[in-house]
Amino acid sequence: MRINRLTAWLLSTAMVTGIVTSCNLPAEESTTVSETTETVQTETTVTETTAIPDDLEGYKELSVADVTDEDEGKIMIYGYNSEFVGLAEKYAGITTNDYSFIEVSDSADYQEKLDAVLSDGYDAPDIFTCDAAYARKYLASDNTIAINDLGIDYAECTNMFDYTLRFASDDDSVIKGLSWKVCPCGVFYERSLAEEYLGTSDPDELAASFATWDAVTESARKVNNASDGSVKLISGYTEAYDAFLSTRNNGWIMDGGVNIDTSIEGLFDFAKNLYDEELTFNDERWSWAWNDHMSDKTVVSYWGSLQFAKYQLQLNPGEGTTVNPTSGDWGMTSAPADYFSGGSWVMASKYCDKKAASADIIRAVCINEDNLKEMVNRGEFVNNVTIMTEAATDDKFCLEWLGGQNPYPILLNSALKADASHLITDEDIYDRAFNAVIGAYCEGAFETVKEAEDAFKEQLAEDGLI
Repeated sequence: MRINRLTAWLLSTAMVTGIVTSCNLPAEESTTVSETTETVQTETTVTETTAIPDDLEGYKELSVADVTDEDEGKIMIYGYNSEFVGLAEKYAGITTNDYSFIEVSDSADYQEKLDAVLSDGYDAPDIFTCDAAYARKYLASDNTIAINDLGIDYAECTNMFDYTLRFASDDDSVIKGLSWKVCPCGVFYERSLAEEYLGTSDPDELAASFATWDAVTESARKVNNASDGSVKLISGYTEAYDAFLSTRNNGWIMDGGVNIDTSIEGLFDFAKNLYDEELTFNDERWSWAWNDHMSDKTVVSYWGSLQFAKYQLQLNPGEGTTVNPTSGDWGMTSAPADYFSGGSWVMASKYCDKKAASADIIRAVCINEDNLKEMVNRGEFVNNVTIMTEAATDDKFCLEWLGGQNPYPILLNSALKADASHLITDEDIYDRAFNAVIGAYCEGAFETVKEAEDAFKEQLAEDGLI
């Protein structure tokens, strides 16, 4: 893993040691973040920082353009949801008099729409957002331009998490997009279930139950045996799939061929043991059964980011939305691997003729620290290392819906160590194909791991990916 100067600097001068287990909850709470006037002692210590490095090592910087808008018309923005436009209105001050917006929520339809308009330029966006599942398809292509071509200097981005910049770089290490929020992951667990079946609900103590893949398997046995099979540690092996894939040293393609990194071959045995011993409910992530177990007190843990906790676990979904009845009974501990899942990136198309306006909007949403701090106060994990380092020791982030715990120390550590250097353009397609053969192997469709791996490669060949 390549670590830029900022990450190395923070690891040496702003170390986060340990986990915030709990904080004194305030009597009253703001809309999203608990406020308290009492000083709370925690196990997390963050030392004072003095200076931010003024460059980004490992990236190729082009000449920073002096940009203007080539016409007086509206800026065209595309998105798979309206989040970015809402932030642009709030922080860049734009209105519908300034922009046109096209939203396509279905990912397949959105990509089809983007591919069509980017092929001929007709009605093409100036800037557009993409989900992590397919963002690299555009970031790594000639259909997007470097942030330098928008007049954005790399010096403006030195405080961003390295993995977000690596993800947004093309094959020449030129940065082509930016992210305002970060989706590092940890293990959310239901405290009452953990106490009953694992003997503790304390995040520090419980970390040992998830420290390694062998520990996860043993913890799954412990929960299963203690509950006579009525409660499981995880709903299915796919809960840990993203974390396991993050342990790779190399990507799916290496030396011109398909590469199955030795670090993830253990996923076959991990998943097979869970399946054969009936240690999970064999639910796929995003399935109805998987979703139902989130609130029926039959699954100890779900793995993901703050966004996941908000929108899937529904522990803090926002006003007017149904709240998981178990909210407040959850905690967070570390996963066996540091990883991210999901996220959004904004980029400019090669047809962008509103470069100055685009740069202003991107700066307001992704770079301006006052705006990012406000996002943190609304419950986001933002793409600014200094802000999130401060939040990791700020008592107001002891969240009531998380049992009085500040999750930021765990998530900060994961975000600093997350790696995107091995990801390829069609990463999501490879991931889904590999997941399919893992599942088939568990069910006995293949007698050996080699047979499963060969089937994976054959499928990729049939799909024209190799």
